[in-house]
Amino acid sequence: MRFPNRISGIKFAGLLAIIILVVSTLGCTSSGSDNNNSSSSPDAEVIPPTPESNKNNSSPGPDAEVIPPTPEANITFVTTGSSFSPIITVTGNPEIQWVFGDGSTSDSASPAVNFASKGKRANTLVVTPWSAVTKINIGYDGSDGGVSPGPGTIENLEQQNVITVTGLENVAPYLQVWASSYNPIVELDFSDFTALHTIECFSCASLATIRLNNVPSLTRLCLENCKISYLDLSEAPALADLRGASQRSSTYTINWGTTGANIWHVCIGANPQMTGPLPSTQFPVLKDFFVWKGNQNGTLHLTSTSLKKVRAYENHYSAAVLSGCFPAGRRAVVQIYNNELTSLDISNDPGLIHLNASSNSLDQTAIDGILQTLDSYNTNGGYLDLSGNAVPSSAGIAHVNNLIARGWEVQNS
Repeated sequence: MRFPNRISGIKFAGLLAIIILVVSTLGCTSSGSDNNNSSSSPDAEVIPPTPESNKNNSSPGPDAEVIPPTPEANITFVTTGSSFSPIITVTGNPEIQWVFGDGSTSDSASPAVNFASKGKRANTLVVTPWSAVTKINIGYDGSDGGVSPGPGTIENLEQQNVITVTGLENVAPYLQVWASSYNPIVELDFSDFTALHTIECFSCASLATIRLNNVPSLTRLCLENCKISYLDLSEAPALADLRGASQRSSTYTINWGTTGANIWHVCIGANPQMTGPLPSTQFPVLKDFFVWKGNQNGTLHLTSTSLKKVRAYENHYSAAVLSGCFPAGRRAVVQIYNNELTSLDISNDPGLIHLNASSNSLDQTAIDGILQTLDSYNTNGGYLDLSGNAVPSSAGIAHVNNLIARGWEVQNS
């Protein structure tokens, strides 16, 4: 019988399986031990632990949760001057932490640091909570119709040589006032600044880009003497005061969208590179319309009955309709000289007391009509210049004499 040998074979096979299992187990344990102690070797690379936010999202599968990037932990002002003295306005009693480019720190809302020499430096700000920040001022002097500088408005402050600002999104829902006049800053992004009502960037000569997406509270925007080539106002429905003259860009285009219901002041003159017409009938409460030398053509048609001043000279307008814009007693001023006007409608405008429509293409019929209309208002002490057009007829001259008799100064040749 062969049973004993068969039993011995079974025992041997079982022993061999046990040996293989032990060796395999030791191999796995050794491998794990090496991974957990890889830093014990002096030349081993130290791999930082995986952040908690990524542990459950390491899978690249289609159902993996995508975590958006978080905002920067601070606001960074990159400066090039020998000092830095910003002013922030806060509510309550927040924790303020400044770290300046020389390593010094401050917890003041109006710190002052002297670097002793000019140079490019990063200065960081952290406010806890960010919701306390209502105003950031790195330059302001009240220029171009701004509020008078003061502790209750915007403090007077020399420009701080800021060329770049990052991390502003930290205060997007809370900031109400931004002032950076005269700074050599290049780009600003105010997207989703839902509480922001004032932007002061007067004479920021390097400012080429400003983003104004979802700014429902913005009422004053000062960008005079900047370098803007494209200005999108379509998401600023509350805008009331626009200062955007004298851009230093090669082109200048404004996207108004439907914005205009609240605008009382438009100043975008001295921009011969501007493209596209202005939606002049879109401003029902307009008081000041300043678009001199703005490359405008076609018909200027203003409808606001609140108008006081129109400066539309040195354009290419072929016609102007201002009927009903100037009620009695207004003493309004219209300067529309050096255009290509063939018609000018000033009917129902007894409050028009100063009109300069010289150097246009108005024929004798148009000139006589203007003189007759102004004479019919029976107003005193006005100014009228129609020189550089056709000469009036004898009937027109009679109206000239009537105006002069009432104290008007008239130039018609």
